[in-house]
Amino acid sequence: MKFLLIFLFCFSIFLKAQAGNKNFSGFKLYNSDNPHNLEPISEKYKGKTPKINLDNGDDLKIIIFSHGTGRPQKREDCTKKYNQIPKSLAFLAEMDNTFFYYLCSKATDKGVTGSFVYKRKKEINNVLDQLISLGVKPKNIFLTGFSAGGWTSLMMMDQVDKKFNSAIVFAPAFAGPRSETNKYPQWRKVERPRQIKKMIEVKNIKALIFAYEDDKFNRPKELDFLIKKYPNSVKLVGYNCGKGHNTMNNDCKGSETKKIIKNFFNEQLDN
Repeated sequence: MKFLLIFLFCFSIFLKAQAGNKNFSGFKLYNSDNPHNLEPISEKYKGKTPKINLDNGDDLKIIIFSHGTGRPQKREDCTKKYNQIPKSLAFLAEMDNTFFYYLCSKATDKGVTGSFVYKRKKEINNVLDQLISLGVKPKNIFLTGFSAGGWTSLMMMDQVDKKFNSAIVFAPAFAGPRSETNKYPQWRKVERPRQIKKMIEVKNIKALIFAYEDDKFNRPKELDFLIKKYPNSVKLVGYNCGKGHNTMNNDCKGSETKKIIKNFFNEQLDN
């Protein structure tokens, strides 16, 4: 009995440690230089997101990154390598007064199909509101993300110009692979069309979208509804590296991707 109690105690500590790894929000600092006193990524905080602290907000350009979601019924482990900011995007931190905020989502579906997307919107709004209250200008805030994080960034376009400049997203998707359309019709046949309808109700979508021809979720042609509705403000870049949905982390056109992102970023700041 004694050994059983010791085992259970140790196992509970292990589970708590694992759960702690899922708290991972804050500014991604690539070196020790931190003149604006940005709060670095923390694994110890309560609530959806940690309290944001920074100095001289009006001088800063902030890029919020939202990771993908493996299973909407389960919280994502944000410490995993595949959930990190890709090199083809992270280079923007080399620009003057430009910083990344990594947003680790706690959202899950809890039995309501697709609801985690709307919960993630609330998390992003919370970060945006804090940044703006600290003096960061909406035109200097960008949303970025991969997969469900990218999709949620597009769903945030009801706040474009009001709270942020525009979005840069990779392989946006949330409703499962195309091959499972008939197996789980409530996702791609019901909830995806519903969210698309909601997404394109807005006046404008400002976004740079990278999509992959061999993606099992959404290929460029599954996203061309955005080009049709917003031809002047959406740029859709499609290609095939043979890496499917995870091309972002294995980009055969990495140098070209960086150039496209840099041009879009600078153009949006100048507009």
